[in-house]
Amino acid sequence: MLLENASKMNLLYDFYGGLLKKGQRDVFRMYYAEDLSLAEIAADIRISRQGVHDALKRSAAALESYERALGLAEKYARAERTVALAGAALDRLAAERAQDAELANSLRDIRALLDSLEL
Repeated sequence: MLLENASKMNLLYDFYGGLLKKGQRDVFRMYYAEDLSLAEIAADIRISRQGVHDALKRSAAALESYERALGLAEKYARAERTVALAGAALDRLAAERAQDAELANSLRDIRALLDSLEL
């Protein structure tokens, strides 16, 4: 399992995992979150290794389909990048204008608002 793919799948699961069937969620969690092998999962839930593989492929396809239709993970990533860029710009401005007390207070208030976002 490639780390990049695992990160992508975990992100998609965070957004859309609740839409998967319980069995798919269980297999997905065991593979991606618990890092169990296909053989370990197969033994645990008493299906073939191929059955586990197929369940993972179906789950991944479903998650990717939800993302194509809704785009929530991409929107979240874009918002996260935008907030980080805004925060960096705000910090630069605060450093450049530190002598202006009124502006410094306003910038601190804006920074607090950015930091309060739950991204």
